[in-house]
Order: sequence, then C-alpha cells, then structure tokens
Amino acid sequence: MNPAAFPLLLDPARFQGEVDGRPTALFFLRNARGMVVAVTNLGAKVLQIVVPDRSGTLDDVALGYDRLADVITGSPSMGAFVGRYAGRIGGARFTLDGHEHRLTPNSGPHCIHGGPRGSRHRVFDALQPDAQTLQLHHRFLTAEDGFPGTLDLQLTYRLDDDNALVLDHTASALDAPGPASFTSHIYFNLDGVGLGQRIDGHVLQVAGSREVLATGGDGIATGARVPLDGHPQDLRTARVLGELPDIDLSYVLEPQSIAAARLCAQLRSDASGRTLDVWTTEPLLQVYTAGQLGVAQRPDLGKWGVPHRPRSAVCLEPQHFPNAPNCPSLPQNTVAPGQPYRATTVYRFGTVND
Repeated sequence: MNPAAFPLLLDPARFQGEVDGRPTALFFLRNARGMVVAVTNLGAKVLQIVVPDRSGTLDDVALGYDRLADVITGSPSMGAFVGRYAGRIGGARFTLDGHEHRLTPNSGPHCIHGGPRGSRHRVFDALQPDAQTLQLHHRFLTAEDGFPGTLDLQLTYRLDDDNALVLDHTASALDAPGPASFTSHIYFNLDGVGLGQRIDGHVLQVAGSREVLATGGDGIATGARVPLDGHPQDLRTARVLGELPDIDLSYVLEPQSIAAARLCAQLRSDASGRTLDVWTTEPLLQVYTAGQLGVAQRPDLGKWGVPHRPRSAVCLEPQHFPNAPNCPSLPQNTVAPGQPYRATTVYRFGTVND
C-alpha cells in the first residue's frame, strides 16, 4: 500500500448515524501549527492524530477506523475513553460498605472497562465551543452493569498550540458512592499507521515508577506489588520495544505532594523522529503493546483497509488501580456525592529536533 494515496483526514460524513437512538458525529480539533485530532462522540474515541515528523511531513499516528460501522463492530477500546472502571474487576463483583455488587461480566467471568454498557460503547453529548476544544458528557445510571450510584462524567479534549492533546475529566456521584477509574485507550504508532508496521523500533521509558502490580494468570491484579529491580520489563531506562516481550503491565507511579500533572512516559521513534511525552495526575500507568490486537478469526481492518495486527501500536493509559475494589491493599478511588474525581492527562507530541 502507498500511504501517499490515502486521504490525510477522515470524512465526517461517514460517521453520521445513530447508536441506541442517539446521533453520532466526528469532530476535528485543529491548532495553529497544523496538528489535527479527530474524535467521535461514540465512546469519546480518538480515531486520528495528525502530527509532523522530523522533516515536517504530516502523518496519522493513531490507529482507528474510517467509518461508523467499523467503530461499532471493531475493537471496542480503539481510541476510547474507558470507564466507569478501567481495567479488570475480578469475578465481576466487589463489596462496598458491606454490600456486594455483582457486575455484568464481559471478559470471561470478569468485568473489563466498565462492562457491556461502559463508556466505550456509549454515545456522549458533545459540544465544540471552538476549533481546539471538544466538551463531552455522559451519565452512568445507577445499577447499570451492576455499579452503584448515578455518575456524571464531564470530559474535555483540548488541543494546545504546543502540539499537546489535553484530557481533563471530572466524575461526580449524584446519589450514592461507587468506584470509578477512567483512562484514554489511544493506540499510538509514531511511524504512521498507513502501512500497519509494528512498533518494535519505538523506544519507551516510564518515569517515576519503582514497581508494577502483580497479576494472576487471568490478568487480574492480586493486590501485591513487584519491584522493578531485575524485572524483565523494567522501563525506568529507555528500552527498545522490539527487544522486550509483549507488555500489558500496570506501572505504579510514585506519589507526589502536589496535584499537578507529572511526566510519566516518553516514547520516540528514531525512524520518523516523532516523540510523545505523557503527563498525568493519575497514580498508575498501564502500558500495553497490543499483543492481542487483530488476533481474532475475523480480520480487524482499520483506516484505509489496513489490518490491525499484534504490536502495531502501543497504549499508554494513565488511570487508577485495576481491581482495587477487591484489593484492600491498593488505593481505592470511591467517588461520593460532593467529592468529585478530577484528573488530567496530557499527550504532548514533538520531534527529536525540538
């Protein structure tokens, strides 16, 4: 395939439709430097990020789909803003204040990313006040997929002129407390997604972490922590991803005394010269090198018909602790009325020449 033959930007007409009786659309964020981000209000999914390489050539560095039908039938996490609880909750159940809550399982016996009615499957209300800002809203109803309480989610995507995509979200409990954890599930490939190449040449470093969460054989966090000293996936120094096995790990970030976002990951491609710095106020970074992407029997075709394959992207997902409602040893994030949960994540793009 010749990427020069691809249209640079997605066609918004191909995203007009309805899901669950609610209208869907595609929105573009543009800054003064020519960067463009395309977001659909179905799942608040970032489907395209167009940024320059070291020579100034623009290309798309986020996996996604080029029409609504494929967003619906494709990988549900592709580009999504995931919640109301990111990651897996073991056994699709937890106990809060002495009451057991049984969730809807959607990953074997477990609940992942908020269940079948999680935010990645829902149509958000959307308002675009200016060319660089998109405001999104969704209300999770009480007992939806078994989660307690009505939860209001306000999410803002803002594209700054320093080529930073800023995500601000606030989750507010309206009537009863319940656990909450949200994250962005963008699939990044800094070489451009048109050829479907692997991210093995990318270099990644995770800053401010000394340990990862232990998981059982089914990927459920046990509550234990594993030191990074001697760990085969220690990313405290920059590592070439192709020299490492598949990664799907929760890197615990060191606590800080201020609430400001801090640098947690740096990704670069020496082939394209693009860089990505990730900043967040969240306490944990999930790193996923997409080892399970496109392994289903039915091909998962992305934009321009390019197949999504294992390790064709990397996800850098700041969030709270997966399975924490079942692990008293882990920090809890219970949102109660009058005590909203606010967080900021920043994806800042650049080049090695910056």
